[in-house]
Amino acid sequence: MTELRSTGRSVQTIYDSIASTYDHVTRRNDYDRWVALYLDLIGRHGAAGRRLLDLGAGTGQAAIRFAQAGYQVTAVDVSPEMLRQARAKPGAEQVRLVVADLRELPDLGVFDVAVTLGEPFIYLRDEQELSAALRGVSALLAPGALFVFDLGTAGFHRRHPSRVVVEDSEDEFTVVRGASSRRDPHGSDYLIDRFTTDDGITWRRFHQRHEFSYFAPDVVERLLAEVGLTHLATHGLHLGELTENADEELHRKSFVVARKPG
Repeated sequence: MTELRSTGRSVQTIYDSIASTYDHVTRRNDYDRWVALYLDLIGRHGAAGRRLLDLGAGTGQAAIRFAQAGYQVTAVDVSPEMLRQARAKPGAEQVRLVVADLRELPDLGVFDVAVTLGEPFIYLRDEQELSAALRGVSALLAPGALFVFDLGTAGFHRRHPSRVVVEDSEDEFTVVRGASSRRDPHGSDYLIDRFTTDDGITWRRFHQRHEFSYFAPDVVERLLAEVGLTHLATHGLHLGELTENADEELHRKSFVVARKPG
């Protein structure tokens, strides 16, 4: 059995290890819909230009769609193997792909919009790491630029331990389930057990534990202010639709919108 936990820099190791199967495992994700939600928020709050930074870009599903929508996209991820999968996709030639840690963003240029899809910030372990990520993003934004990022709500983390998804096929059996956090009393964990076989007799087990942190709205707003970003709004996601305000108990996730003054 192989076991990996998403602690510290092992987030890279985890995603490197699943990069080749990630698009298959997440094939039900509606990236067209997700990107449309972000384009809606960008349109509502306004961005001065088309230079877009996609943080935690994974295999490039969203980044390529943003490029197709007319943005000049730089996509960042901590996993070289995830970006290798992105590079092989049609349309990836329109996207600049960069391996980087969200907590230590390099000088990537200047952007009019920055986004996260899929809540990459919940892998950050504490306020110090979130502050480092926000400070790095702020340094890359042009005056007046927009930053839209998603986070899991308190209700998501509370309900997550009861979630179980099972997928079964002839040569693969996967169980995905939530669990109580072993580290953050307000967070949650995400367990993947994948069993594969070549002959139908001998099975291999692959196990991962992803550790998710919870960041309360008041903490997020305080950290944004500390790094020089102005909080504009926090929208919710309920039954696949954006709401004007986020309900920390009812909604699945929140979309935080901030602006670089200027």
